[in-house]
Amino acid sequence: MEKLYYNYNFWIWFNDKDSKKQELSTGEIRKIIENLTAKMLGFWTISDLNKWVWTYENGETGVEYSVNVNWKTDARNDDIVNKFTKTLKKALNQESIMVSYTRERVNFA
Repeated sequence: MEKLYYNYNFWIWFNDKDSKKQELSTGEIRKIIENLTAKMLGFWTISDLNKWVWTYENGETGVEYSVNVNWKTDARNDDIVNKFTKTLKKALNQESIMVSYTRERVNFA
């Protein structure tokens, strides 16, 4: 059965926006992300740890870890996405969370 979904991807980095380093343990960060994601999005998947080389707005560079949360929904949900990213940014003291989405046809074979 084929169905149309919106496929949202959230890239969530671990470094604190002020100190530019990871202030919480990876386990603590993942727990915050997983709890907020379960509460606000429901059905989702989370990636293993990613390693990025990141350049901040002030030009400094460094290594930063992240996870990717993927959420599929049958309707575009800008209000939920905005609330989710705003809540995560505050909880993790993030400068930004990158969000992308695509519309895709999914077939449950």
